[in-house]
Amino acid sequence: MSRRLLLALVLCACSEGAERAAPGANSPAAPASAAPAPAVPPRLPDVADAAGLDFTHVHGGRGRKFLFETMGCGVAAQDFDGDGRPDLLFLQSGTLPADEFSAEDRQRADHAAGQTARLYLNHGGWRFRDATRGSGLDLAFYAQGCAAGDIDADGDRDLYVGAYGRSRLFVNDGAARFSEEGRERGLRDPPWTVGGAFFDAELDGDLDLYAVAYLDMPVQSHKLCGPSRELRTYCHVDSWPGLDDRLWINDGSGRFTDGSAAAGLVGANGKGLAAVASDLDDDGDQDVFVANDSQANFLWRNDGGGRFTNAARSAGVDFNGEGRSEACMGTDAGDLDGDLDPEIYVVNFQQESNTLYRNDGGLLFTDVSASSGAGLPSLPCLGFGTLFIDVENDADLDIYVANGHILDNVEQVEDLATWAQRDQLYLNDGRGRFRLAPQDWGPSLAQPRVGRGLARADLDGDGDHDLVVTNSTGRPWVLRNDAAGAHRVVLRLQGPGGRADAEGARITLLAGGRRLAREVCGGGSYASASPHELVVGLGEATQVDELLIRWPGGADSRHAPLAADQLHVFAFEGQLLQSRPLPPPGSAP
Repeated sequence: MSRRLLLALVLCACSEGAERAAPGANSPAAPASAAPAPAVPPRLPDVADAAGLDFTHVHGGRGRKFLFETMGCGVAAQDFDGDGRPDLLFLQSGTLPADEFSAEDRQRADHAAGQTARLYLNHGGWRFRDATRGSGLDLAFYAQGCAAGDIDADGDRDLYVGAYGRSRLFVNDGAARFSEEGRERGLRDPPWTVGGAFFDAELDGDLDLYAVAYLDMPVQSHKLCGPSRELRTYCHVDSWPGLDDRLWINDGSGRFTDGSAAAGLVGANGKGLAAVASDLDDDGDQDVFVANDSQANFLWRNDGGGRFTNAARSAGVDFNGEGRSEACMGTDAGDLDGDLDPEIYVVNFQQESNTLYRNDGGLLFTDVSASSGAGLPSLPCLGFGTLFIDVENDADLDIYVANGHILDNVEQVEDLATWAQRDQLYLNDGRGRFRLAPQDWGPSLAQPRVGRGLARADLDGDGDHDLVVTNSTGRPWVLRNDAAGAHRVVLRLQGPGGRADAEGARITLLAGGRRLAREVCGGGSYASASPHELVVGLGEATQVDELLIRWPGGADSRHAPLAADQLHVFAFEGQLLQSRPLPPPGSAP
């Protein structure tokens, strides 16, 4: 069967015009007196409007078709003010970089002047307040993606924002007020970065930064592409060279030096769009997988001392199982099949199925996209953000994908494509095999938008992951999780030396006769940052019989038993600081 025919058969998965099929001619007619089936409430309802989240993304374009217009933006879901609740920061494109553009181009961008990121503080009960003004984040620049972490070990989360133009590093004072200190703290990033990942590359107790760089595309190199002079489209990434990613090494005080050359990153030129830091070879340090656009992916194997080797080819994750590069966008890592080691998932361009790499141990992976069910339904879709989330708290990780094309006029140049697309939720059977959730689970699975960034966070504190999806030139989805009725635990692991989070920690727990593994990863998704607390679904188990925490640096701590349906807070290397009951799911404290 041809790929084009497969695409047509599954087009309804994400296209704008496709609707649910009507009953066939041979279907028996319903009795005239039959009552209509009662409406089933969505399991992932959109609550953005009710919560006061009135953000709209603006890309600032005026028809010139600069590629960066269509690539953003992401979202950060982080507790920025220290009250225990995740806040939301929506990045904004808006104003074209004035110092990069001609007077004519600046005039074209005047309509977007004053557009900035928007910071919403979470006050509980699905009430958010716009706290942008005076936060230090109200700067107009062409943002793309972000990463969050406590760079100076003062107990609060700072923010790196990649951009077209100059990236920014915002240092938090603990009360969600920020100062931009990127240059002062040593960052000199490439001219186009799309976020990155904070992780401890050297296991010295502080957070380093892997910054993902995309294209060397000054506006002076802008090209005109499309089938005719009257019909222009965004050009393919092959029109420009890539840029080297950067590894910024923290000196312990939150100041950085460029460790890219020493780490072996120079000369790679990957055209990166997303990175996730995870201990993929189970040796106690975090490696970095990088999803590259139409180039071979990277898997930087960490030797524990800040040096890396690109092991993507030997591991089998540089290309897909057919040996082809793909237009990779977002990525995530985690144990999808219950064998206690992390898989890698990458979302790709339309007519390229998303790719699931199964971890076979020993840093060897197999492409199981077809056999797992996580590949074929994605063929008509163009994926950007993706994350693993146990949406039902049934003790396995599902996969959410935010979909949307890059061509805003794709319907004029392709028969089987739409700009706005439906998102997808792949439900796990517990053994790493997937099926799509029905569209009636929520509006994002039924109503097309132009999906980009994706973050997961327990926004209402009820012990399950809610989802935030950014949409290009539109409103975000803020999806409250009403599907998770099973037991769960939430684990907050503090980092060394007062650091807010223990990036790099891995937990293994036993509950109800089943062992589960989870990791505090850095990065993941596309252009977005999610909280580092671990929300672990337990299914029917009413307690954690045993918990093993492997802390960054190698120390282990064991804890048993732990009550289910509680939040447990641990100090670095093992002291249980606090346990408190979680409210019932959906109670929105």
